[in-house]
Amino acid sequence: MKKFLLISLIFINTIMMMIITCYLMKLPWLASDEKFLIWSTTAMNFATRDRPDSEDFVLINTSYDLELIDRYDEFGFPVGNQAITDRQKLAQFFHALNSANEKPRYIITDIHFVDSSLADQQLAEELYQLDNVILSAHINQQGNLELPIFDQADYGISDYLIGSAFDGVYKYQLIHGDSIKLLPLKVFEALSQQSSVRFGPFVKIGPQWTMNNFIMNYRILQKDIYDLEAGFNPVSLGELLYLSDEDIQQFVAGKIVVVGDFFENDMHETVLEVTAGPLILLNAFLTIKHGDTVVNFWFFLLIAMTYAFLSYLAFVEGDIIEKYINKLLSKNITRYIAGFASYFLSLIFISICSYLLFNIHINVFFMAIAFYTVDRLAGYFLHRRGSVLEIMNFGETNS
Repeated sequence: MKKFLLISLIFINTIMMMIITCYLMKLPWLASDEKFLIWSTTAMNFATRDRPDSEDFVLINTSYDLELIDRYDEFGFPVGNQAITDRQKLAQFFHALNSANEKPRYIITDIHFVDSSLADQQLAEELYQLDNVILSAHINQQGNLELPIFDQADYGISDYLIGSAFDGVYKYQLIHGDSIKLLPLKVFEALSQQSSVRFGPFVKIGPQWTMNNFIMNYRILQKDIYDLEAGFNPVSLGELLYLSDEDIQQFVAGKIVVVGDFFENDMHETVLEVTAGPLILLNAFLTIKHGDTVVNFWFFLLIAMTYAFLSYLAFVEGDIIEKYINKLLSKNITRYIAGFASYFLSLIFISICSYLLFNIHINVFFMAIAFYTVDRLAGYFLHRRGSVLEIMNFGETNS
């Protein structure tokens, strides 16, 4: 009976912990203790990362191609000027593409089109002729979707999940809410002719499953776009337009073109370095393309076996790691931390294995708290049950 009860408790706790893990994975933030683990494991693959062929991409920088338009306050009165990407230059660039025999494979335009300019009509005429272009949409401070003013063009959300008010981009999301897809996912759908749908913390893309929120590997780093030998150097839009239409067409033919601010006003802190927004979008697309965060039976088996073992430690006395920590340090120090540390260290090891095998990180800090809480509760009830039995035995002896 005791053995059956123990197996039942281990099974129930394992299932509960796997549900908690899936819930934590879908959260947009991380515990501060986990960021060093993520950085260190990501850095393990830094030198041997699988960088794509630069011949497949063209990066077009708009940092220095700006124009001034009127800025209005909330009541519609002009209060000065604001700088936006020069839309006449964009229209000229798209015009060159529209007359090409071989067009780019896809055009990602990471530019915030929310205010009007004098060149909008010209840009719209050229933009709407392209059938392989996508624009960026954003979620404003009120949580509402802010669509680009060119409403006949395809769009996708290009916002990132920010860890907190003071952190950078650690996690990325594929589908916002129930069905609003982010830009990299829509690009992958268009190029692969596959559809995607969200199921809780997971997204089914074609035949494969992946996490909706994930920590991605950066295949192209910001430092790569400064490295001439890497071949990912962005060309400024204004400089590109000095070429003839034929040269522009030849330069971008059959390639994925990414247009955006790569150097100035769209920079974000990531797990490795400060990175431009358009480059984050491209890396998110590459993460999906290469199936970096695909979950399968073996991932769940690894987690289930680990959680079953940790559940056994929680319900049965004799944690080897905890005893070893107690030997190394004084009991006054380890009285409160040894139990938690044993789960924390075990989960760190499993998270590293999970990352190396499946490119998936586990939220080790909060899971360690969860297991330690179960451990303390189990110890409390076992101790209480033992105390009751002692009192009953003492009463029987006296009678």
